[in-house]
Amino acid sequence: MTNEPHSLIGAKFNKKQSLRQTISTDLANTTPAISLVSINLPTNRQTLTNQIIPKTFNEILPTKVDNTDTKTEIANKALYTEPIERITGFTALSNGTFVLISTALTKHGNYNKLLFFDPRSSKSQKISGFKKVNCTIESLVATQDDKLIGIVSLNGGIPPFEMVIIDPKNGKVSSDSDLCLPELPPDRRFSNLALSPDGKIYATSLGVEGVTRLIQLDLDNRSMITGKVNIVTLSPLMFDKQPLRNDLLSLTFSPSGKVYALADPKNERTNSLFSVDIETGEMTPMSKIAVDKIAFSRN
Repeated sequence: MTNEPHSLIGAKFNKKQSLRQTISTDLANTTPAISLVSINLPTNRQTLTNQIIPKTFNEILPTKVDNTDTKTEIANKALYTEPIERITGFTALSNGTFVLISTALTKHGNYNKLLFFDPRSSKSQKISGFKKVNCTIESLVATQDDKLIGIVSLNGGIPPFEMVIIDPKNGKVSSDSDLCLPELPPDRRFSNLALSPDGKIYATSLGVEGVTRLIQLDLDNRSMITGKVNIVTLSPLMFDKQPLRNDLLSLTFSPSGKVYALADPKNERTNSLFSVDIETGEMTPMSKIAVDKIAFSRN
């Protein structure tokens, strides 16, 4: 395998600081500590490239969002749960900026935050404008012209899902767009948005049959009946000559068009990097990798 001209980057929570240590009880307005890791594909060597939250006195400090006054669609939950925070989206803009989504699930409601990071600065916003309370963003991709597309769960991480546009200026989600995003079937899980070099968008789909499939969304291929983008179902993902039963954790295309996935198909609690044959869906393991999401830089 030859070295890609752009780096594969992994995103992960900073393990030096747990959720309880990171949050000052203000999950709605505070970003978690996240680190970026550069992965050399020929050697699979991993190098810490930068921390999104700067160090002060050898501690990783939380950062306030820019739009603390924005109201979000939340409601208290009947059942008490320990707070959980996940990185649910990771993508790159054409100017080299990385964009992440962090989603916090708490007894007071679910909070989604949009984080922008480049080597010189970082900023964050909480996300609002959802149709229902306690929605969660489960995937994120930037188009070739840097529009942000997300997949939203209307039910705290499970179906039904919908596709939305996220305004990078204020974190508002919207369904109305000249992109004519498709309506997603209500009985399937959708996740792992990824942009190919030719501008097509790929993702994964998982239904009651328990098989994870690749899907394609060509923004220039629209239904003559609805006018919305068509969803094209592709090959099922295959691991060890068997269909993949649990979903991927992340999917990304290299600038040369190679496909890579992050997954834990054997439930080992350790994520692994795979190369993926887009035609057959076959996944080839490459290495263990301690990150939550992967993306390629675009500049």
